[in-house]
Amino acid sequence: MRRISVKLKDRSYTISCGTDQWEKELILQAKKNADKSARIFVIYDAKVFALYGQQISKALKRTGIMFDELVLPSGEQTKSVSQLNKVYSYLLDNKVTRNDFLLACGGGVISDFTGYVAATILRGVKWGILSTTLLGMVDAAIGGKTGINHKAGKNLIGAFWQPSFVICGTIFLNTLSPRLIISGLGEVVKYVGLIGQKMNGILDKYVEQGDLYDQACLSQLIYQSAKYKAEIVSRDEREGNIRMVLNLGHTFGHAIEKSLGYGKLQHGEAVIIGLLAAVELSERTKKSRIRSLSSYKQTIIRFLEMIPKYKISINDVITHTGVDKKRKGKQLIFVLLNKPGMPIKCDVKKNLLKPSLKAALKEYEKRRLRCQGF
Repeated sequence: MRRISVKLKDRSYTISCGTDQWEKELILQAKKNADKSARIFVIYDAKVFALYGQQISKALKRTGIMFDELVLPSGEQTKSVSQLNKVYSYLLDNKVTRNDFLLACGGGVISDFTGYVAATILRGVKWGILSTTLLGMVDAAIGGKTGINHKAGKNLIGAFWQPSFVICGTIFLNTLSPRLIISGLGEVVKYVGLIGQKMNGILDKYVEQGDLYDQACLSQLIYQSAKYKAEIVSRDEREGNIRMVLNLGHTFGHAIEKSLGYGKLQHGEAVIIGLLAAVELSERTKKSRIRSLSSYKQTIIRFLEMIPKYKISINDVITHTGVDKKRKGKQLIFVLLNKPGMPIKCDVKKNLLKPSLKAALKEYEKRRLRCQGF
């Protein structure tokens, strides 16, 4: 597997990416990072447990470390206070210690949730991630952002708590639905905006070959996305400055998710719409950007045709942008683009939000949902 380093001094760790050998890598990383005299608490997404639980368990047995397994429901409802209390109780009833280790096996929901449990139980225990979704591999599993949802918005309760390792085995993607692949591609399209031409060329090649599950192309997209995010996190762990660019499209995207109610659009699907709104806002903020963003805009629109259609209230979305985590007082900070590969952070005039969102939603609504794929 190819390895990427997140360089954070004593909190540094490795992201391992590849098509196979995930079992060998899991054994290696577990033995390296978990105390042999302690236990590993494995926290599974229910679907991952059904498909891969036996293989993961078999690999962990080869470490010689004792482990227990807990299975949680799939979906955003897991990131709740009620589910959090259940897991706290499970761990405390099983006499968890600070020497123990938590292992998240699933996508972004499970890594967000497990990381927050690890950050807060006994004031902090070590943890690692076996990521099984495209969205997790390119974004959610990397960088130590952990948390749960609140009725006021997504991920509003959380902590920065870095994992000890992240393993991204693309073989897991073969059992994802096309819709979840598309959701992960929403984050990949974000990286096209942040990285620029090099990433765009890899995505174009992937789209042109026509196979949503092509392992070679997916491996390359995952590696480049993870490498970029690792570099950003290494420079700005706690989102004090440059790390904020990773939120391109997310201020609108999170607000769209909240306005519809969680579970209708997948996170990455909402991000695709949010990216288009961010491009529209970039153009309205500075007209000279229209030409430089035209190609990237068409890339986003191509993916609009692959996501389900819902009626989205512009006013509701605008309201929910007001609880964005990046705001400073009453001032909303947006990540915009001068051109692909050149993101900027700025506060914008509020009167530009509605027309930008309206233009993006108009494009979204007129695109008929076609078969989810290329």
